[in-house]
Amino acid sequence: MNNQLFTKRILPLLVLLIFSIFLFFINIHNTHSTGGDDYAQYIKEAQNIAQGKPYYQSNYVFNKYNYYYAPPQYPPGFPLLLAPVVKYCGIEIRPLCHFNTVIAAFILFALFFYFRRFTSTLAAVCLAIVISYSQCLIDLKQSVLSDASALLFVLLYLIARNAETFTWKRITLLILFATMAILIRTQSILLLLAEAVFIVCSLINQSVKEKRLSPGAALKSPSLAVITGSLLLSLLLNKTIFYCPTSAGGFYVNYLQTVLQKGIPSIIRDNSGALLTAITNLFHYDTDHGLRTAMVTVMESAGLVFCCLGFIMSITKRLAFDDIFFVLVCGLVLYYPIHDTRYFFPVIPVVFYYCYIALVKMTPVVTSVRLRYIAVLLTFTYIFAGLLYLRSTTKPPYGYVPELKDKQAFNYIIQHVGDKDIILTSRPRLVTLYTNKRCIIHAWQYPYEVNKRVFDSLHVKYLLLNGIVDDYYLDYLHHYGHPKDSTVIAPGYVLYILR
Repeated sequence: MNNQLFTKRILPLLVLLIFSIFLFFINIHNTHSTGGDDYAQYIKEAQNIAQGKPYYQSNYVFNKYNYYYAPPQYPPGFPLLLAPVVKYCGIEIRPLCHFNTVIAAFILFALFFYFRRFTSTLAAVCLAIVISYSQCLIDLKQSVLSDASALLFVLLYLIARNAETFTWKRITLLILFATMAILIRTQSILLLLAEAVFIVCSLINQSVKEKRLSPGAALKSPSLAVITGSLLLSLLLNKTIFYCPTSAGGFYVNYLQTVLQKGIPSIIRDNSGALLTAITNLFHYDTDHGLRTAMVTVMESAGLVFCCLGFIMSITKRLAFDDIFFVLVCGLVLYYPIHDTRYFFPVIPVVFYYCYIALVKMTPVVTSVRLRYIAVLLTFTYIFAGLLYLRSTTKPPYGYVPELKDKQAFNYIIQHVGDKDIILTSRPRLVTLYTNKRCIIHAWQYPYEVNKRVFDSLHVKYLLLNGIVDDYYLDYLHHYGHPKDSTVIAPGYVLYILR
């Protein structure tokens, strides 16, 4: 009896604990990717919370004409999680990478508990390891972004949601998990939309069985309680603790209105490839163009096929909440024009669940080998395919910020730029974070003349050139800026005085 308890309950957790420890030696560095400066806004908001200031306060000057770059502020959930780290460790990147690793370890265990309800214990362990060590999630450990934290709370929601009965205690947990997920990433509101669709589907199913429609049954649905409680709690928090005088809604509305001009059929056609890529990227590793490349190509193709087959098998058996949530996230990817796999992350566990049920159905047809051996073999194959990538993440990255030249430029700006002056730069949130100076970005969607009117109305005094968008700023300087002076403040950094 004790051996059985150890094998079924303790041993799986010990294996996961070992793999969670390995995560602390992968992709943790002192610098951050130069690909964008979203992380700078999250860190700034976390710094505000840690210092007891309104979380939205920043010297990042929002340019309402740029409906693509960034909103005036991000949701407060992720900065709230970061705040204790920032309070005690400052804005250094390494401690924040360690925070990401803690989240990754929690995700590893959450994945196990999610899959354990549908699969064997061994399969749940294998699936949890495969997902946690996938390149898309390991990459996130080096990025101070909200996606991994949002995935954790979505996972907790799905774990609590997959139950036969719903006590008030469970409903309360669902409300808390959904609210936190929404506060971290607004995209998580799809959980509540999925609950609404689930209510409608349940009513239709019940009316077909009983041959009469009973709308009153919806009032007794736990889903309605979760929707109502989550929306009310989110509204209460946003109007009190996280009150912000400037809504970010206008930014997203303007963005979506611009997108809709293409027409929904055109948008879906353009984004269909992005959806397929989002699925195959979950099985992708950067390789050395050898045997591993062939293995990764097979994994990507097999993952896509098994996901589609598993989805069909799942919905033909019965339409579950997870299926509805998966369809809604796919719809978001099809509609939303930003082609980034991160928008697909909330349904990573559902994708691998579909792959699992398809594999279970098809394996007996192909081979007589037991599923447990196949699960272990596939897990080792997956890790072997990604071994080169996993090793590469232990080395210091190249071309990340803040490098020595960045710190040199920031120190010059701190000493020579006034607190009320505004700097035009391609990464205003990054410069604001490290200098606390007012910064703005241009709106590349509009002509130079429109941008000049905006800059003149705000009395923009400086233009910081750092080699990111040379052509635009050089043309602006040549035709409209007419700088009075310029100074090379660090390698690759030139500060122009416009007025």
